[in-house]
Amino acid sequence: MPLPPALLSKLAKRGIVTPKRKPEYGKKQDFKGLATCPNKSNVYHECNYWCETHWKGVPTPDTRYVRNMQRLLVKYPLPLNWTEVFDKGVGRYYYWNMENDLVSWLPPKHPKSIKCQSAAKLRENRLKMREREERLEREKENDKDKEKDRDSDDEDRSYRSKHSDRRDRDRDRERDDRRHRREDRHRGKKSKKDEIDPMDPAAYSDVPQGTWSDGLETNKARADNTASGVLFQQRPYPAPGEVLAANKEKSKKK
Repeated sequence: MPLPPALLSKLAKRGIVTPKRKPEYGKKQDFKGLATCPNKSNVYHECNYWCETHWKGVPTPDTRYVRNMQRLLVKYPLPLNWTEVFDKGVGRYYYWNMENDLVSWLPPKHPKSIKCQSAAKLRENRLKMREREERLEREKENDKDKEKDRDSDDEDRSYRSKHSDRRDRDRDRERDDRRHRREDRHRGKKSKKDEIDPMDPAAYSDVPQGTWSDGLETNKARADNTASGVLFQQRPYPAPGEVLAANKEKSKKK
């Protein structure tokens, strides 16, 4: 829930909340900081709204400080391409080389003078380095995400291929089972047909298979015609008891 405007203004005056500002597109970022801020010489300081509302700066330098700096410049005069600049944030002068962009708090010819890059330049290099590191980190994270996506895709493909192989195996197994069942039925038919004697007309024609006495014109010998199957191929000999009975009747007639 957003805070009321009156409370936001009070918190902004105390520096607790920084009011949001619309981004100014096309404007170059200023690394020098606020002119009246005494902390802009700190490389790790970035001026904000609190600096604008609290630091008023030093409009004019102290007279005693000016006298001392004039004496120092008489003793150590400024060389060419060096100029004197007043810093309103700390109320002191610093010296700037316009050619190589070096600065110093003391005149450059002073034995204790330290010539270095300005805080704005160092701050700019630091922020650019930080932006470069953040960009590299984002690129690394993107690469990791891409690798994860590739790994997940590979896993999906392997999963699909594995299951497709399983389905193929199941399909092949079902096809083999159907072929084996057809072969078994065909083999069963052959086995039944193989039981028929090759001399039986049913083995080489469409004549139905019958008993051994089928097809005979007469069965005068009163042979056993109840046998079937392979007994059909046996010769129609009478039963032994009937042969004895026939012989007995012949002997009586004589």
